[in-house]
Parts: sequence; structure tokens; C-alpha cells
Amino acid sequence: MRPVFPIAQLASGGVALWSAGASVRVQLYQRGLLAQRRLRAKVISIGNIAWGGTGKTPFTIWLAGRLQTAGINVSILTRGYGRTSREKVEVLPPGTSPRNALCDGDEVQLYLRHLEVPIGIASCRYEAGRAVEDQFPVDVHLLDDGFQHMALARDFDLVLVDAGNPWGSRGSFPQLLREGPAALRRADAILLTHCDRARTSKESTAALRELKGAVLRLNMDVPFFSASTRLLGFVDSRGIITTPDTLAGRRAVAFCGLGSPQNFLGMFPADRLHVVEPHELSIAAARVFPDHHRYTRRDLEILEKLARKHEADCLVTTEKDWVNLPENASLQTPIYWAAIEPVLEQEEEFLHGLGERLGMDGKFLQAGTDPAKVATKIGFGGA
Repeated sequence: MRPVFPIAQLASGGVALWSAGASVRVQLYQRGLLAQRRLRAKVISIGNIAWGGTGKTPFTIWLAGRLQTAGINVSILTRGYGRTSREKVEVLPPGTSPRNALCDGDEVQLYLRHLEVPIGIASCRYEAGRAVEDQFPVDVHLLDDGFQHMALARDFDLVLVDAGNPWGSRGSFPQLLREGPAALRRADAILLTHCDRARTSKESTAALRELKGAVLRLNMDVPFFSASTRLLGFVDSRGIITTPDTLAGRRAVAFCGLGSPQNFLGMFPADRLHVVEPHELSIAAARVFPDHHRYTRRDLEILEKLARKHEADCLVTTEKDWVNLPENASLQTPIYWAAIEPVLEQEEEFLHGLGERLGMDGKFLQAGTDPAKVATKIGFGGA
């Protein structure tokens, strides 16, 4: 009689097979048995080895804004995770309304909410890039989630690693990776994200040092950078942003559908576990949904019921979740999304090294000189 394996064991086996297959595919490209195609403009890949949760979307928005500040023509190439459009290749011009991209996934909508750059969407990012280059001047393509997309040649591979959850642990999975840690040897630079969450105690600070050591043992020569997340404020249903202390003293139900939900939930104290200061918003209850969850009216009814049960007077979520709410949803409980932005601790050094690698050093140095001119709109969303 065949043994019955727990679902977690089956899923772990599936992930291991995927990771092994990805490793074989990478080797085929590295040995020239599979050919890469190159675009006319430079390509910066922004990726990771975990299954989401590292902050690629807000960082891509940040970098695109910095490069635009320096007068660099930027595009974003993405597969459009969760897109339902049947178009093989789509090009969204700068200034496209996010409402015109409802079929292209939440990440594309976030790019449109914050940036005015052309966006190429296709499973084959080379075709997306060619289509963009045929219509717009481009100096640099930002290849969204591109570390495993080896079919497109890149000039710089930046890999993001979540400092608080580097190996993608989720539930009963201690490690959930697209590729094993050894894949970090291919990186041209590594950015540790959410470092603020990883420095909350002496123990976590020591764990952060150990993580840096483990990564450097895999890739001794890789430039290493750190980033934290800054809460800018809260945005209401009218699109009005207010300072972080706007919700001081209020009780909220927090909800999100992210790769690493704790990176969002951990920004706020939970009143069951924490002595809440008068200037803080407290989280009375939390609800976690699957990554990229498309909310239904039934989901909102459940959240409002949870708010009544815990005597919470508002709902708090991320911008990524906000764009996944049903249109024209009517809520009795006020809802806000948290506007955030990444903060690089070595910003000038990062931009200088990136510019040198691409042969555009002078322009990249200008990218960090006047953050006020960054071509983004309110805050940064998603995680």
C-alpha cells in the first residue's frame, strides 16, 4: 500500500523539482546551448530567488523614478503577473490610466499609478522590449522579476533578498525558493530589503550579520547594499495622503495578500502583544490572503464583521491590495492604504556602481542629487 504524504511534503517536492529545473535551464544558457537575445538599450534585471515578498515592485518604482530624475529614458518590461489580457505583446504608453490596465495585473497598475514610463508586457520580455523600442526612446529597460528570465540578455543582475525571510519560509515550509542559494553567485549586486524589520532586537541584528556572511561566502566579490521601508502616511478612498500619525490612537483591522505579509503587518504594533503609545495606530486583528488576491464583496463583508468583533474603527491595507479591491465597493468602515517607500542606506554608492557598470556613470550620479524631482506620485505600494 502506498503511503499517504502530507500536502506540505508534496508541495516541497514540487518546489524542489522546479528549482532543479531552473538550475538546469540556467546552465544551458550559460553554456550557450540556449541563446540569449539582446535589446538595443541597456537592461537591468531586478529579481530574487524566493517566491515573492522581497519588495521588487516598490524598488523598481524607486529606481525608475531616480533614473528619470537624471534624464534617462526608462521603460519597464514585465510579464504582468495575473494578467488576463489575450494580447501576446502589449505596450502601455507613458500616462496610461491604471483603469485601462485592469487586465494586466496589480503590479502593472502600481507602475502606472507612480510612473510615466512605457511599459512592455509579454511572457517573452525580448518581444516586449523590441515593441517598446520601436515606439519610444529607451536608454535603460528595467526587467521586472527577471533573474530567472535568462532568455533576455541583461547588463546588470540585481537580486533582492528579504533580510527577515531570506529563504522564503512560509507556514510549514522552512525554505521556498525558485532557485537554491547558490544561484546568488550569478548576481552583480545584492540588495537586502526590509532591514528595519531585521534590526528590532540584538538577536535579529546578529541574524542579519550571519545572513550577510552566508551570502558573501556564496559570492565573495558581490557589492552588498541594504534598504529599509519608510512609512510615509495613509491614503484614504479619496486619494488624500496624510501623515503617519493621522490614525494615532485608533484600532484597525489590517489585511493583505503579499508574498511576505509580516513585512506589512510588522509595521504596526498589535495591542494584544504591545503597549501601544498614544501616537500609534494599533492592530486589533489581522487577516492574510494569498499573494495577488483579487478581493470579492464577500471578503469585504468578512473584514467589516471582523472589525465589529474587535471594536476596530478602520481597515488598513497596502496599495497593492487596494488596487485588487472590487470596483465601486461600498464600505461602512473607513479603509486606508499605507504609503511606503524604500530607503537605500548606500544610495549614492549604489547608483555610482550601477552607472559605472552600464557606462553611464555621469547620468546615474545625477539620479541621486534631487529626490524631490523624482517622477513618482503618492507613496509606494505593494511588497
